[in-house]
Amino acid sequence: MSLMNRKQRRALASRTGPSPKQLAAWLQQAIQAQQRGRLTEAEALYQQVLQRDPCQVEALHFLGVLAAQRGQHEQAADLIRRALELNPQYADAWNNLGNVLTALEHPEEAAEAYRRTVELAPGHVGAHGNLGVILTQLGRLEEAIAACQQAITLAPGIAESYFNLGTALLAQDDHEGTIVAYQETIRRQPDHTRAYKALSLLFYKLNRREDATTLFRCWLEQNPDDTAARHMLAASSGCDVPGRAADDYVQTMFDEMADDFDRHLNHLGYRAPELLTEAVAITLGVPAGTLDVLDAGCGTGLCGPLLRPYARQLIGVDLSLGMVDKAQARGGYDELVVAELTAFLVERPASCDLIVSADTLVYFGDLAPLFTAAAAALRPNGWLAFTVEEIPDAETSTGFSLELSGRYRHSAAYLRQTLVEAGLTPTMLNQVTPRLERGQPVTGLLVVAYKPALEPTQESPH
Repeated sequence: MSLMNRKQRRALASRTGPSPKQLAAWLQQAIQAQQRGRLTEAEALYQQVLQRDPCQVEALHFLGVLAAQRGQHEQAADLIRRALELNPQYADAWNNLGNVLTALEHPEEAAEAYRRTVELAPGHVGAHGNLGVILTQLGRLEEAIAACQQAITLAPGIAESYFNLGTALLAQDDHEGTIVAYQETIRRQPDHTRAYKALSLLFYKLNRREDATTLFRCWLEQNPDDTAARHMLAASSGCDVPGRAADDYVQTMFDEMADDFDRHLNHLGYRAPELLTEAVAITLGVPAGTLDVLDAGCGTGLCGPLLRPYARQLIGVDLSLGMVDKAQARGGYDELVVAELTAFLVERPASCDLIVSADTLVYFGDLAPLFTAAAAALRPNGWLAFTVEEIPDAETSTGFSLELSGRYRHSAAYLRQTLVEAGLTPTMLNQVTPRLERGQPVTGLLVVAYKPALEPTQESPH
């Protein structure tokens, strides 16, 4: 019997492919690269494994997770399902399939995937928590609470489990239970920003100002640079009230809200864009598409389609990139800009025929700088239309007040005076209901003012 030389052994190895040991080594390298965020390297290694063994379950599963990390959720679901066809007992794959289905907004299927996980691995804490979250979204609250409580029983030290329980209890209108759960979240994880925010919203809903003040002081002690905590402490305590909300506070808040913003406003019966468009129609008549229009604080672009008929050019400006991205997707704008509103107006003198602002000025207290900038940005005979929340004249000495909601309210007298001082003539100042808040109508003011071609000799009627 003849023996193979080294060259012959290499040739045989190249025909038979890598050994199981080599495939296992590639798989571990891929997993390590993925854990360290080197996704391109990890993907190449997973593909290398699957080229040699198309039925390698872990490679299919983790390649699916990688696709989900890149936002490719359909592809992720397909890969993880292929892994589960080969090994239906793979509990972690069922949990990750639930995560992907949640991202694809298939909550019923996600819930079933999480159930399969806990059936296969009753001690899987993350799956119990995930099941609680998705059941809360589905309104199956008793089941959701039970799932969250089971996650806590299995691992009492995980703060997120208490937060999930609080969210389920809140949906059940168990306010005291919610407060206890959120407070426990903060006790176990003092920097849990979402728990502070959720608890502050509940205190606002219950009008528990002193509790809110205590909460915000605690929040600010944990994170002295947090602009949200500082702003809301001012709102609840009435101390050190800023002239307007800080840019970082507004930007972060609306970036976080962008994905669900339209759905949230729809739930609140939001009507400010329609009310403003009706006022513009009364003021300007039939649209002719000849005006340079600015949507000041454009958000997700709800005003855009309503203002488009008036516009030769329609520009939207907003401080939040997340909101501007949504406005871009909605379409209709000639230009979209991420910028602070007052600074933007200052940089574009005599550029606008019409400026419309729906519920943006509620994040400004002192409106004098903004009105002055708006007047400079308007051409002669140009128009400014906006909505704010109203505070009765008798309830404020300054003309505006920062509320526990974190928004400012303004008095009618203050608006008239500040507009006139900026060189703008108010022609409409109507009480309106732009939306609901805590199930009750919000009292707002809709204002239309114009920039005269010549300096006015007296205040216009209002």
